[in-house]
Amino acid sequence: MSVQTDPVISPPGRKSKKLPSTNPPPAPRRRVSPQLLAWTVMLVSFGLFCLLLYGVVSTVTDYLSHSVQNKTATVEVVQDTDANVFVQHAGQPKLTVVADSETVSEGDEVQTDKNSEAVVKFFDDSRADLGAGTRIRIQESRVDIKDFRQSEKRLVIKVLSGSVRFTVAPFLPGKDYNRSTFIAIIPGDNDTRDQAQVYFNDANSRNYVDGVFTLSVNTSDETGVKGLLNNKAARPVMVTNASQSVTLGPGQRVTVAQGVIGAPGLPADNQVNLIENGSFINGIDSWRLQAPTGSTANNIQGLIHFDAERIADGVQPRARVFRLDPAARDTPYETSIVQEVNRDVSDYEELWFSIKVKLIDQSLAGGGFQGSEYPVFIKINFVDQNNNTQELFHGFYSKANDTSTQTQDQLGRSTKLPQDEWQEWRLNLMNGTNKPVRILKVVVGSAGHLYDSYFTDVSLIAQ
Repeated sequence: MSVQTDPVISPPGRKSKKLPSTNPPPAPRRRVSPQLLAWTVMLVSFGLFCLLLYGVVSTVTDYLSHSVQNKTATVEVVQDTDANVFVQHAGQPKLTVVADSETVSEGDEVQTDKNSEAVVKFFDDSRADLGAGTRIRIQESRVDIKDFRQSEKRLVIKVLSGSVRFTVAPFLPGKDYNRSTFIAIIPGDNDTRDQAQVYFNDANSRNYVDGVFTLSVNTSDETGVKGLLNNKAARPVMVTNASQSVTLGPGQRVTVAQGVIGAPGLPADNQVNLIENGSFINGIDSWRLQAPTGSTANNIQGLIHFDAERIADGVQPRARVFRLDPAARDTPYETSIVQEVNRDVSDYEELWFSIKVKLIDQSLAGGGFQGSEYPVFIKINFVDQNNNTQELFHGFYSKANDTSTQTQDQLGRSTKLPQDEWQEWRLNLMNGTNKPVRILKVVVGSAGHLYDSYFTDVSLIAQ
């Protein structure tokens, strides 16, 4: 049963009494201490600072403990008559002419022409003396630092052409650097694949050799890039490539050609022919026809043909030089070819020039009126030990001189040969006091009025 009650109505003018709330009172709000907040912000900021500092210190430490210090070298002109020592700075389109000296760095190239010489002085007191017609690239010149204490000096020089005399300074581990690497590179035919590396200093094997080494690099269409290394130091060095590792002892030489390192040997065992295409198998390749100058330039010309003749054991390639036009009987003319050799020969003990000659006919007897008009002659231009340019001349004739002509037999400048027979003539240019240090060029030809001759097997053997 339910009970209903009427609502209580307050009389007019009388306020109703407010009943107390049954909800619990709100909890008092807790205030964060300003001091605690400040400490919290400071600690968080300090933590972030420590993390940042750790990152910076780690980065700097890693950089300093594994850094590279690039080192410069100095190029100095030794001999230069026409400002012909150049530097190709890396990234620069034009060559810089070296007046007296120039600072060079990694990636720079140094060049000399046929009339100039230079020296490159490196940061470790080593040096490279550049002969005429030489080009090198400084691939590395730096100090590598690892773990703060381990430092390695590195010199890597690529000899692109010409002749370089390396003087490698002594290295004492721990004095200035802990390790040392000094490499000379013999390039390949297109400068993208190296044929061999010569380790004067090898940090990996701890083999540090000081002393003098000479390296010649020459290029021709017939043989490609050829290198000749001479060890003048007191200890052996390693010559390596991808498939070979050869030890080159003191006093030995080794050749590198077609990507193959030859067998080391004494100077007499390593012969190098400085003349290309001396048998004229490829015609006039590597030679150039010389045009006479002066009053005889407009006279009737002589001719040179390249062919071959049958001999007992095969075929003999040859060059024929002739001037047989009867209208030329009373006028002189020189018909000759020249090969620019431009090779340093200062390290060789012997230098043998050789030629085979077959004299057919000559209108002038002996060496002609001036003693220089021979049906075959040779001229070898070279620089001697006193830095003077010299010319070695020798003429060959079959018709004895008369009262109107002369020879140079008494001076050793001419030789009488049988007519219509192949004869070989040889001469060691290193005999005598006036020895060459650089061969500039070789000229072979005929001079006079009417002449007809053959020659072949022109060679200049250095050993």
